[in-house]
Amino acid sequence: MTRPSGTQGALGMSMRFAVRVDGISLGNWSSCKGLEFSCKIHKIREHGSYDFEHILFADVEYKVVKLERAVDSTSSMQLRTWLKTTLASQPGAAALSSGKTALITLLDSSWRPVTTWTLRGVYPAGWTGPSLSAKESVVAIERLELQHEGFL
Repeated sequence: MTRPSGTQGALGMSMRFAVRVDGISLGNWSSCKGLEFSCKIHKIREHGSYDFEHILFADVEYKVVKLERAVDSTSSMQLRTWLKTTLASQPGAAALSSGKTALITLLDSSWRPVTTWTLRGVYPAGWTGPSLSAKESVVAIERLELQHEGFL
């Protein structure tokens, strides 16, 4: 399909995306890695039929999503509150539930949504705070890792 002349499509800006978990905003992030999956493929030939193979998927594995951004007074506090609440939940009860749902929304240059990935069964897998040193004048970065059950 051809775009009409004089119009521009919404291009996703890789450094602009927002994250929400069950309606709670975890703010905007500058880096997102791990929106990927892998699986093993098994090929099966029927006896006597050599013109094609059946393809079966097995062991689908979703990678840990790793987010990164500059520390922000509002968003970083919201993130810590979400982490504290999630980690304080009863471990046995959490294991029986299906987890949370996270939305990662890619934004265009005007901050309008381009596309969204919905991660099912989300749990925090790790958080790393900034490395602080009075000898350096760099941006303080925080990192969040999210384990999930899938996004397809």
